[in-house]
Amino acid sequence: MQPVVQRSVPSLVVHLKPSRRLGIVLSFAHFVAIVLLWPLTLPLSAKLTGSALLVISLVFYLKRYALLCSPDSVSGLEVTDEMVFTLNMRDGGQIACALLGSSFVAPYLTVLDLRPLKIDKTDASPRQWSRYFSRSVVILPDGINSEEFRQLRVLLRWKWRSRRGELRRLE
Repeated sequence: MQPVVQRSVPSLVVHLKPSRRLGIVLSFAHFVAIVLLWPLTLPLSAKLTGSALLVISLVFYLKRYALLCSPDSVSGLEVTDEMVFTLNMRDGGQIACALLGSSFVAPYLTVLDLRPLKIDKTDASPRQWSRYFSRSVVILPDGINSEEFRQLRVLLRWKWRSRRGELRRLE
């Protein structure tokens, strides 16, 4: 008989949607990098290679973060009272994570820097390796329901911040 794992009930469920603003910002940043590459005194092959790498980078980040069409894209997340974040991936997988101190919360942008809590060693395919490393979830106001965005920011501002203060006092 297998033991029953009791899952905490999420205190907040967030559904993410593609962000047009993030796509514009990513495209603009990559375009500026390509433009700044060309006046440099580098061989033509280096400029072409750098430009190609920047275009590949743009496609990767647009698919993963802005358009949410990559299998590794985060389509939603659940937050428990213990501040455990469960990332719901587009391919149907879930990853339980802890919030890192390098996360950023503001009314115009929220960046969640998350570290996986439990690593499943049985799935060692190269496509799954990204699940072992910390990952960021970039949320702009147009990529989330406005009420969910407000609730997430309030939760992060008050509960996470007060919890970080408690942890510092214990050390």
